[in-house]
Formats: sequence, C-alpha cells, structure tokens
Amino acid sequence: MEATTIAWVLPHEGHADEAAIAALRAQGLRVIACASGAPLPAEAGVRVLRAELFGDARRLRREYLLDARPTLIVVATAEQEAATLEFLKARDDVVRGLQPLELLLLRLARLLKHAGGEARLHSLQFSDELTGLANRKRWQALLAQELAEPAGAECRAVVLFDLDHFKQINDRFGHQTGDQVLRESAALLLETLAPGDRLARWGGEEFVALLARYDRATVVADVQRMLQRLADHVFLAPAATGSGFERLVNRFDDTAPAPLDGEPMQRMAVSASAGLAFVGERSTFADLMSQADVALYEAKGRGRNRLVSYESLQESSGGEDRDLYVRHFENVTRVLTERMTTLVTNMGRSLVEAARREANQDALTQLHNRRYFDARLAREVETARKHGRALAIALIDLDHFHDVNASYGYPSGDQALRRFAEIARHGVRLTDWLARYGGEEFCLVMPDTDLATAARVAERLRAQVEAAEIHSIDRRRVALTASIGVAALAPQDDTLGLVQRASDAVLAAKQAGRNRLHVAAAAGSAE
Repeated sequence: MEATTIAWVLPHEGHADEAAIAALRAQGLRVIACASGAPLPAEAGVRVLRAELFGDARRLRREYLLDARPTLIVVATAEQEAATLEFLKARDDVVRGLQPLELLLLRLARLLKHAGGEARLHSLQFSDELTGLANRKRWQALLAQELAEPAGAECRAVVLFDLDHFKQINDRFGHQTGDQVLRESAALLLETLAPGDRLARWGGEEFVALLARYDRATVVADVQRMLQRLADHVFLAPAATGSGFERLVNRFDDTAPAPLDGEPMQRMAVSASAGLAFVGERSTFADLMSQADVALYEAKGRGRNRLVSYESLQESSGGEDRDLYVRHFENVTRVLTERMTTLVTNMGRSLVEAARREANQDALTQLHNRRYFDARLAREVETARKHGRALAIALIDLDHFHDVNASYGYPSGDQALRRFAEIARHGVRLTDWLARYGGEEFCLVMPDTDLATAARVAERLRAQVEAAEIHSIDRRRVALTASIGVAALAPQDDTLGLVQRASDAVLAAKQAGRNRLHVAAAAGSAE
C-alpha cells in the first residue's frame, strides 16, 4: 500500500494513543493525531475513530457525522460493532480491534481504494449518505414501529425541522458549504436528543425527530432548546465567494502569499423553523407528518426561527381543521412565492454577472483581460493619488515563449499559459490582482504597496515560475521562466507613464539575460 496520510482522531487534546499509531507508522504510513471536534488536516485521505476512546456510542456517532471523508471505526466488542453498523455509511468500514495488524491494514487499503467514489447500493441503504442519520425510508419504519407499541405514560411528539433560507446558503456559498451545514446541523440536533429519541433526515434541508418526555411542556422546552442550539452555533463559510462578491479579508503580511489550504472564513447565520405534532391514541404516520408540516409552515409564515405546535393552531382556530388547512395553503403559497422571487432575482443577477465576467475575463487563463486592466488601473491610480497611498505594478513577460509554441505546439503553449496563471494566482497576496496584458505578458497590480515590498512579491513569483513543473500535451517538460519589471507610482506618473516605466524595466531584465527582475527608477530620475 502506498504511503498516505491518516487522521487518527482522539477524544481530546493531550490524549495519547502512541502504541496504536506507532504500529502504522512502522508500515510507512503518515499518521496525524487530531483532537475531537477540531478540523482535520486537508491532506488526510482516511480518518480512524476508536470507539472505546469516545466513551459512548452517542459521542462516537456525533464525531463521525462531523466529517465526510472515508472513515474506519475500530471497535472492541460485538456490542460496539452492532451500534456502529446502525449509522455507518456504505463506503466506510468497521474493524474489531487493532490486531492482527494485517487486518487493520487491509481495511485501510479498502477505504483508500474506494475513496474515489464507487457506485453505492442505494436501494439497500437505510442511512442518509450525507449526514449518516436514518433516511426517509428508515424513518417510516421507525415511526410505524413506535406507533404500534403501547403509548405508556410518556408524552411523545413528532417534530419537523427545516433550515431557514437554506437555498440562499447554497446559492451564495456553494453546495459544498451547504452540505457541511447539513452535516453540522445533524450533529447538533443529535447532540441535544435524549437516549430514547429518534432523528432522521426527512429530505433536503428537513430533519424529523420523535421525542418522548414527561409532559407536553417539557417537549416544547426541549425543542426550543434545539432551535437555540442551532442558532447559537458558529457555522463557517468561505469569505471569498467567486467573482460576484468582493473579498472581505483581513490584511496579511506584505510579502506573505495567500494560504493554499483554504479560503478565509466568515460566520454564517443559520437558523431553523420547527413544526410539532403530539402523538395521540389513534395517530397514524400520515396524520403526524401532515400535522407537523402544517405547523412548520405556520412557523415559517410567522417569521422563521421559531416553533409552532399543531395543537396550538387547533386551539386558536376553534378546532376547525378546514380553516387550518386553508391557512396552511396560504403559508405554503407564501413560502413558495418567496423562493420563486429569490430564484428569479438570483438568475437575473447570475446572467448579469456572467455577461460582466465574459467581458472582463481572459478566456484562456481566466485572469482579468486587457479591457479590465486598463479601466481598473486608471481607478487604482486615481484612488492612490486622492488618498496618498502607494501603488506598484509588476509587468511579467514569459521568456522565449515563441520557442515554446514552436517546439511543443500551440495547444501546449496554451497549457503553459494556463499553468502560469494558476501559479500566479496562488503565489500572490489576496490584496493584489492579475491581468493578462497581451500574448505572454501579464501585469500584477499591488495597491498600498511600496517599491521594495513589490519587488519581494514579484521576485517570489519569478522563483515559483522557474521551479514549477510544467508539461506539454505529450508530457515533455517545458522550461518556463519570466522576466519582470517593477515600478511604483511616482508623483509625475499618469497611468501610461507607470506602465511604460514597468515595460522599460522588463526590457532591461531581458537585456541582462532574462529570468530576472529589474526595478524601475522613479520617474524623472537616473537609472
């Protein structure tokens, strides 16, 4: 098995499990110990959880739901194995003990083999793929079984949860962030349940629970607590959300490149509405789900992030179910109209954004194009003058690029340009921006940056281009270097003057032997 990275999750910081980890490391595997609840290393392809370290099945299950990567759960007893199999996803695995080591390695190899996403047996699956909770099919069986048993002295209720404005989360931050919100919401709801409660994913952004308490007041209080737990949780999303949104980021060190392991994060406000229906002597599955749905849409109609019980609606309507369902129709219509309005608005915004992006983006490299560069650089110069700020640019010319096209072909030349654009995007700071100036020439614009700092940023980029692995279509290595000229805005400069001085610096770098950086002297001074 090839060496890979494994996240070995421990119940808390400071907990040691060195004996087990050392055995895997001796086999050439890279094993990283991680504390429960903390973000796992991005490079970890597989996660390992030891059931006995987490104390009880509920805590293990909560930890399991917090991450979607392939997972191996190590159990010590048949009881732990049975409890684990109730929520384990089809692509994950369980193993009884750490010995023999060969068996543990085989289980890990199996996870690595299938990590690419093989077809799964959806028809046989009773757990939701994303959250690990019971799915709709399993929920129907669970609730039917509960209704078939004698009621007893406890007060039981079905609660339908719906995450508020979830479509807007997907639209703004992307489905990957939406999926993480669903996983975290499932874990939070599960955490607040009592031992005998049931929780399932009903579909989309909806969850459904069966609660058993001493009385109705306790049920209502506990559901309110669950909603508050969701509202108080810190959900995070990328701060940079594509070209339609400005990057709202803190300033980093002048010369530090943007981190490669993820975007800056911002907090999202996530809440849920809930509809509750108490289980009666003659309640059926259909009745309870319908009543909970009516109460849920009433909660949304009242402003969201709140709980409404079907029984309270009955009391306020004088027991007339007909009036309740008329009101339900009005609430559903209102919510659907709101969603449709949002959809149409977002579609219009997306079309405008797509047209703007097409007009200002270079099709080959996905960087800004010359049209965008000319317009924005003029604004940058005006802003710098108005507020007395520094401004620097680096004009970048790829060396002997005609020879690249002649030796490897134009498709390989295009691939080299795209690779350069990727290197440049990752190698510069978040406060800077790049444009394709023309052909194999690019310009890096650095607001609020003095000449010395700009030279350091540009030199780092030059070194990264020289060291990069770039290949032709037929996999031959393409040696790519760049000559760079750096200039800072001087009092005498206009936009054309600034670009001209950077261009002169590029020519000086090429005349000095290429693959180097030349810094332009201030306007009007001697070189």
